[in-house]
Amino acid sequence: MADGIRHVHLPGAGVRLHAVRWPGPDDRPPLVVLHGIWESWRTFADSAHRWSADRAVYCVDLRGHGGSDRPPTGYRFVDYAADVRAAVGTLGAEVDLLGHSLGAAVALHVAAGAVTPARVRRLVVVEPPVLLPDDWPPVRADMARSWRLARRPLDEIVAALPATDTRTSAWRRMIAEALAGTADGVFRAMVDGEQGEVDWAGLLRRVAAPTLAIAGDPDVPGTLLTGDRMTAFGAGLPQARVAVIPGAGHHVELDRPACFHTLTKEFLT
Repeated sequence: MADGIRHVHLPGAGVRLHAVRWPGPDDRPPLVVLHGIWESWRTFADSAHRWSADRAVYCVDLRGHGGSDRPPTGYRFVDYAADVRAAVGTLGAEVDLLGHSLGAAVALHVAAGAVTPARVRRLVVVEPPVLLPDDWPPVRADMARSWRLARRPLDEIVAALPATDTRTSAWRRMIAEALAGTADGVFRAMVDGEQGEVDWAGLLRRVAAPTLAIAGDPDVPGTLLTGDRMTAFGAGLPQARVAVIPGAGHHVELDRPACFHTLTKEFLT
């Protein structure tokens, strides 16, 4: 493949995870990147190319997404996190970990885990869904709509995704293809309540790794880490650095790529 990147498989917790590896210098820990819900490794491919100037990068497909295994059940944050813990255990003494949206929630669970917390050297969470009790009903309703959309023809999915200057037709088709290929269990866990509410205060208190949280602009629709969710995150993990990116929506890496990469590079190095 171009630039020497390779498709690889990593062991999860009873499943096999697909990942794409960008080779890079081996004097720094590898960076493991986790995408958001109903997306895939492709979301952060451009970013991975930049990060690989300093280290090897693994963009991992979470279970039920992309090329990873699709078990019928097991789509809670803790299930995804068990997979990632197993995978990073094969990559060396420690890794840096970056997650976006669902991937950020998973990354926090990985870093807070009692089994292998020391493997995470530095943690970046981009728009983590610190969902509070009042957030869950609309989130479950939104996941139900996404589930129905996922079963529509691809062109209809592309047309239904919001278009902006950064959310081009090519980007929306990439996201639409990932949505159409997402396992039903991913949606079912959210819609039917298998994924229950999270004790964010208790979870965040257990995160020991130095952490950078990146949030979109609270004035941009769709931004997650705002208001009471931002307050809850700061109360649970007061030692974290928090950066709010003006003008960026939920996909900070797409809306403000230069700022996003400067922040992540400075923090990880």
